[in-house]
Amino acid sequence: MKKLGLVAIFALASFTANANASGYGHVHLSHLDPVKEDSVWLRAVQAVPRYPRELAQEGIVGCGVFNVVVNENGETESVDLVSSVPERGIERPVANIIRKWEWQNVSGEANVAEEKIIRLDFCMGGGTPEEAEQRCIAQSQYACTS
Repeated sequence: MKKLGLVAIFALASFTANANASGYGHVHLSHLDPVKEDSVWLRAVQAVPRYPRELAQEGIVGCGVFNVVVNENGETESVDLVSSVPERGIERPVANIIRKWEWQNVSGEANVAEEKIIRLDFCMGGGTPEEAEQRCIAQSQYACTS
């Protein structure tokens, strides 16, 4: 059922993005493991991640779950795609963005390497930035598998 709902959201968002060139895009970041409150490393700048240009230009909406390793120096050591919808097209542009993130130790403890599972949802459509954000938050509740 969740998979069907995700497909419906993607279809609606794709139609809206193509039909309404003035629609808005939004990216929603979810910390899956560890959750944000239990993380050693968080992005130094907690702004909404940038929508990858390649995806926006092609009107691609979807989601990606990534395994990210941050080393003890706060540098992104590796970024690996775990799953995505659509299956192709998300990994390279999103991994490039994640590799550029600057990390900050927020644990209050000594620096240690941390493996993270994060999810990024890419959404388009809506008449306002707030509407696009709400669509993305709703989309993030569905499974990110095809």
